[in-house]
Amino acid sequence: MEDQRFFAKNVKNKMHLFCKAIILSFLFFQTKAEEFVNGLGDVPIFKDMRSIEDSYILFDKVDGRYLYSEIMGEYEILEIQNYYKKVLPNLGWKLYKKNSFVRGDEILEIQYLVDNLETKVVFTISPKK
Repeated sequence: MEDQRFFAKNVKNKMHLFCKAIILSFLFFQTKAEEFVNGLGDVPIFKDMRSIEDSYILFDKVDGRYLYSEIMGEYEILEIQNYYKKVLPNLGWKLYKKNSFVRGDEILEIQYLVDNLETKVVFTISPKK
């Protein structure tokens, strides 16, 4: 009888550890997903800027995708611009014009707006014409 209690207690402890491991892994992967601009997949968010909820819009059309996404944080525009100028070419985006990049058949345009003390960065993707 004591062997059964030990076995049941051991299984219960292992189940608790297993559940905790699953919860922690979900939290870990959720944090990792937020390190990229919503909808852009491989474009990282600058430092600790945050995605603006409900700003992500995506239209898939025959001629290509149209995407809109925003992030916000308390950083200087020049610092953010320099970051994306360095990072985006490593992801296959080539500088097209100021604050515009091209990759394949798509154009990524980045706008920088100041709202109170925070900088809002607007990302739009549209088909290259």
